[in-house]
Amino acid sequence: MFVLASLAAVALASACGGSSSSGAGPMAPTPTTSPPSVPVPTGDSSGRIGNLDTAADLMTYNQSVNVGLSVPVEGPIQRMQDSITRWELPVPVYVDPSIKGNCVEEALTYWQSVTGLPFAFVAANAEPRITVRAAGSDELNIAAGLGLVYRTYPNNRAQLGVVKILTSDATCTAPSTLFRHELGHTLGIFGHPSGGLMSSPMVGSTASQREINMLVQLYRLPHGAQIAADGTWRVVH
Repeated sequence: MFVLASLAAVALASACGGSSSSGAGPMAPTPTTSPPSVPVPTGDSSGRIGNLDTAADLMTYNQSVNVGLSVPVEGPIQRMQDSITRWELPVPVYVDPSIKGNCVEEALTYWQSVTGLPFAFVAANAEPRITVRAAGSDELNIAAGLGLVYRTYPNNRAQLGVVKILTSDATCTAPSTLFRHELGHTLGIFGHPSGGLMSSPMVGSTASQREINMLVQLYRLPHGAQIAADGTWRVVH
């Protein structure tokens, strides 16, 4: 059952947005010229995640995050809180003309280089899709950007996501830590794990191994999978 509610814009900015500034910190291994293999489910309807830290992270930063918030323009976040949310691959992305430059493609190429997740550009009216667009301070309040999934199919598969970039930052030169961060949210890291690109504030411009492990494991799970604290999972939708 969907949980619908609204929080103040400043709370939303804190939960989902990012800052364009970053500092020195732990860095992930330098990506190789060949991206890792695409993570795919095994076809099983139940199993166990061997890395309990990764299982706990997926529960905290994917399975249980953002339900109940309301997003200006897009409306309430409508997805179930009892199972994981991810895209069917390749990740479908629409780039609005309000975004100038190649920061979206560079950010997606970066994530593919460290996780193996492929992407494809789609039309404005395609479903499913992530829309990347510029937004004013009336939508973002104090944040420089926001990224999230706000609609899902009945099995909690991602249907609609959005990345909003403050208009003053929407004309960019790659690489952009802000674009990488906000697209990382839409790929499936819905919160802010500490110590890397997805933390708040961001630490460095590359994903930590922790963040990489989260996304790779997420896309090895089938749609509708529910993770338990002991690392076991089963399809519930």
